[in-house]
Amino acid sequence: MRHDKLSITRLFEERSQYLIPLFQRGYVWNLTDQVAPLWEDIIDRVDALETFKANAEKVGGAGKLKALRKHFLGTVVIGAAHGGASDVIAAREVIDGQQRITTLQLFFLAMRNIVKPLADDALTDDLERYTFNRGSYRDKNNHLKVWPTNTGRDDMQAIARFHNLREVCERYPVKQQGGPRIERPLMVQAYLFFHALLECYLRGVRFDDSMGPEAGEDDKTVAHSVIRSITRDNQVQVPFVDRQPDTARAHLLMEALRDCFQIMALELEEEDDPQIIFETLNARGAPLAPSDLIRNFIFLKATRNGEAVDALYENYWRNFDDKQDAGVGHRGAKFWKLEERQGRLKNTRLDLLLYHYVALRRAEELKVAHVFDEFKGWWESKTRDTDDELRRVAYLAQQFEVFLAPNQTSRFGLFCRRMKLLDTATPTPLAFYFLEHHTPDSAEFVQVLDDLESYIVRRFVCGLTTKGYNRIFLTRLLAELVDEGLFGAEHLHAKLKSLQGDSQRWPDDEEFEQAWIYRSLYVGRNTSKVRALLEALELASRTTKQEYVSLPDDLTVEHIMPQRWESHWPMSEGGKDSLEKRNRLVHSIGNLTLVTKEFNSALSNEAFEVKRPEIVTKSLLMLNTYFQSFPKDDPWDEDAIIARAEALWPKARVIWKRS
Repeated sequence: MRHDKLSITRLFEERSQYLIPLFQRGYVWNLTDQVAPLWEDIIDRVDALETFKANAEKVGGAGKLKALRKHFLGTVVIGAAHGGASDVIAAREVIDGQQRITTLQLFFLAMRNIVKPLADDALTDDLERYTFNRGSYRDKNNHLKVWPTNTGRDDMQAIARFHNLREVCERYPVKQQGGPRIERPLMVQAYLFFHALLECYLRGVRFDDSMGPEAGEDDKTVAHSVIRSITRDNQVQVPFVDRQPDTARAHLLMEALRDCFQIMALELEEEDDPQIIFETLNARGAPLAPSDLIRNFIFLKATRNGEAVDALYENYWRNFDDKQDAGVGHRGAKFWKLEERQGRLKNTRLDLLLYHYVALRRAEELKVAHVFDEFKGWWESKTRDTDDELRRVAYLAQQFEVFLAPNQTSRFGLFCRRMKLLDTATPTPLAFYFLEHHTPDSAEFVQVLDDLESYIVRRFVCGLTTKGYNRIFLTRLLAELVDEGLFGAEHLHAKLKSLQGDSQRWPDDEEFEQAWIYRSLYVGRNTSKVRALLEALELASRTTKQEYVSLPDDLTVEHIMPQRWESHWPMSEGGKDSLEKRNRLVHSIGNLTLVTKEFNSALSNEAFEVKRPEIVTKSLLMLNTYFQSFPKDDPWDEDAIIARAEALWPKARVIWKRS
């Protein structure tokens, strides 16, 4: 490995192209955390250079002063130049430092467009050299200094093609006519930020200058104002643009870029392994997620094997980079990049998918931190067909979208909705296994879902632990099914019934019924879990005579006899046992129903004679029709709560059967 110390300008002087391989992640630097701090570092050195030059003039030359400190911008690791001819550009693979290289090129593209109206030939020629490979090439993209991964190529081409802020803003608006706000690509945001701040700099306006006493918190400085405009305005608003630019400031900035920064460039030699180096450097800079490392591993392997990498990406991976989220509150965000919590896990959706996928393939427990190592070990345990494996990932990703955003129109969607409410993601790899053998709407798969849901709900109602679920679903059930080559619903059913002991067993009807009627379910953090049960009861209460209406997401669990019952709900008899019984039954299923938030807040602690008419006249849920036939003058007491639980029991036994 050869090393060299380069300035920012020298990084781009050579007539060559930095190729960001497909196995690398896309551009991830954002304005607040990386781009703005880089600008501050640049201005810091420009200020230092200006002071140094002024002091040198005072003392009669720079030689009489201590040398100006250079700012270290980090290390880049690049491959040796490959290819190259009069009509083909020589390319260097970027193994590490692609975010930095890409950002600096965006800076130069913005500066190129800023100085062009100044009609300064020296500046124009320099910036043309740093942003454009001169020559006549068969592939016009060879003119670009940086060629990103597939996800960023269109953006880099557009930015390089346009020559002013207006054109870039029009190509990447944040708001369409009558549509939701759309987040601009991060590469475009970085370019717009540099363009706006360079315009300000040439006019003597600093990034940290105040926007005035009337500016809001988001607009308190020039940099804040620009960032806010980039995220909200179709045409980015540049502060103080009416002032005249100063060409001398552009020359000072160029001098700082040439003399005041240092980058350590490490160039690989033929014997160096890019994959080993890439993984070793993972701890540096913005940490790579498991999905970044897995993507890198797969596509680097495919590249080294001479496979059609672009086709593999287009067919199977582009969706993970490009798919937009249509959910309320996330419009314009990338679906697979959003963070999601499942059980104790909170990671991007893509990382969670790959966590479950690797658990499926390994059929054993694992930690998110170990996902890449486990995946790599599994992949290298035998010869893999990249196309086949990526096809399997892409197929399961489609199914995993239902886990992430469940519907109420299919049994699969309802299962996923209930698992989210029950805060249980552990059966996902097992569900994946059956999805690889059955279609989501097949009777066989529906039976699998019925049994898994019954197992989880019955154990919840009976108060049995969930701590061993990973071991049960992965190392016991999944591993046995895989080893034995079984994938029928009857095979899973038999194995579930064979589980023994409190940590594993599937409760029978007798145990389930007793817990259903008498056990407190609404305790601790079980609100959503109880809601899952009540929603299922509501749907089971409907018949074909009712129009199908999806259940609202904002229904809340209501205690008929309130948790604070002392005000309006006197006890017919006293004593410690009676008090314990009431406090237990208050949180049992017979005393719980679903209502709107407004109902809950308005009538939660009212007396039964006030609440019952409101439930009867206001609620449209079949679950609450029970109170229409409830005798008007009868009290709602312990006996009434038990009676309702008993009335609901036949439905529960059918929904979560264990035959």
